[in-house]
Amino acid sequence: MIAAMPTCRQCSAPLPEGARFCPICAAPVEREPAARERKVATVLFADLVGSTALGGSLDPEQTRDMLDRFYDAMAAEIALGGGTVEKFIGDAVVAVFGAPTAQEDHAERALQVGLWMQARLAELFGERLALRIGVNTGEVVVGRPREGSSFVTGDAVNVAARLEQGAPPGQVLVGERTAALVGGAFEFDETVAIAAKGKPEGVLCRRLIRMVAPRRPRGGRGLSTAFVGRERQLAALQEQLQGSIEAGRPRVVTLIGEAGVGKTSVLREFRSRLPEDVRFRLGRCLSYGRSVTFSPLADVLRSELGLREEDPPEAVLARLGGREILALTLGLDVAGELDPRAAGQRLQEAWVSLLDGLVSQGPIVLAVEDLHWAAEPLLELLDRVLDEVASPFLLLARPGPEDLRCAPPANLWTSSHCPNGRPRRCSTGCWAPRSWLPLGSSSSGMRRATRSSSRKCSRS
Repeated sequence: MIAAMPTCRQCSAPLPEGARFCPICAAPVEREPAARERKVATVLFADLVGSTALGGSLDPEQTRDMLDRFYDAMAAEIALGGGTVEKFIGDAVVAVFGAPTAQEDHAERALQVGLWMQARLAELFGERLALRIGVNTGEVVVGRPREGSSFVTGDAVNVAARLEQGAPPGQVLVGERTAALVGGAFEFDETVAIAAKGKPEGVLCRRLIRMVAPRRPRGGRGLSTAFVGRERQLAALQEQLQGSIEAGRPRVVTLIGEAGVGKTSVLREFRSRLPEDVRFRLGRCLSYGRSVTFSPLADVLRSELGLREEDPPEAVLARLGGREILALTLGLDVAGELDPRAAGQRLQEAWVSLLDGLVSQGPIVLAVEDLHWAAEPLLELLDRVLDEVASPFLLLARPGPEDLRCAPPANLWTSSHCPNGRPRRCSTGCWAPRSWLPLGSSSSGMRRATRSSSRKCSRS
């Protein structure tokens, strides 16, 4: 008897023996899930509207080709958002986010993919076909994938199917729990109740209007909290900001600590204590999606220019005026005949000029979250900004736990350890000199380094 060859759970490609990553999509190879594993996940149901009527006027082979194009396009959008295609049923597709692989932002991913699917369908078929989508979040039980069968079960799956059935063509209906999870990252219509089979009281849902931000702000929402402790860390941040203002030079502070120790709370409290003349901007590196190379700076650019995610290219270019090269930050192809390297250099120069102009109006604090997802072009751009902006500018970097390898344990590394006091990125991808702000499991504060760190900047 020949044993079945293992396949990638992301793209279903065959896996060589002993492979740790898929050779096709690079997804990590994971063990088969336990027979039953309970998770909170987001389920997306999408159904093609108008395919039956259109198929009646087409040759069967043309219908098959049309459905194949639909399947391939929708699977690509789901994979781009990190979801898993659970199954295709006729002209419908079911996808799961947050299972079998856990994702902290599974709700945002599902809604973003829903919008991508709508846009992709319009590109392929225009107004001939429409897509109705239902998205719901809840507890599911993840089982072993079986041919033609579901690998997630639970009431959350059933509700997602009911939302899809109740959605008008071209719209996305979102369950209340999903809408609550994403917070202000998406804009919704008012809550309504739709009739649903098996739900006598109906199902509460909201119509998805648009994306406001790629990810929701971290931390709790809707609750007022009292900030206790961490005074030494806050004082260190204030000291670095004041030092940047007095020296008229950029500085970098990296917040490090395990998940849940309070980095977001410290950042939020520091922001609330900033003087009125200091502007705070927040950007986040993303691990999925299109045109995310410069996503933290794209957030800053949209905030400064009053742009929205869905603004057309013409509106973006009009707001940029004579600085069209900055549109590369937003993923617009404005490089023309420029060599990619030359375009990158011009983009760096434009950002140095822009930030010099902004900082001339007052100091700026830029917080970049999830720096471990940063691509090399973004790091190079930040390098140049830190080197050439001759004004007070504080960069707060928040890498993921996997980047803690770069940090000296429990030390604050000040900017006196490198020539000229200028931040440079070291060979591990972090910046030196910088201030390391470790947040331990208690609020007892931090210790200053008593000797120079042995870590040397490779470009000093």
